[in-house]
Amino acid sequence: MKKELSEAERAERAELFQSIKALFIPLSLFLSCVVFSAGVFCLYNNEPAGWGFITLTGILATASIIALVKFQNPYRAKGIITKGEDSAAE
Repeated sequence: MKKELSEAERAERAELFQSIKALFIPLSLFLSCVVFSAGVFCLYNNEPAGWGFITLTGILATASIIALVKFQNPYRAKGIITKGEDSAAE
């Protein structure tokens, strides 16, 4: 059986996902730039693998834009803040 999470546990989980997204967004955009340049280099040298790199760039960029749109933490917007941040404010 699945245990129902309390409001505080869901807020902590949302904080964790928000921090993971905060790392994922710039990292994936950086990697998409590097992968795109590899794809253009391959296409310039008539390598068919370049199209795969450019497709991967589109997937990475799309995933980072979706993460950016869903970045907001609904519990933080309601004013529910986890314990770790209460001690930092003191």
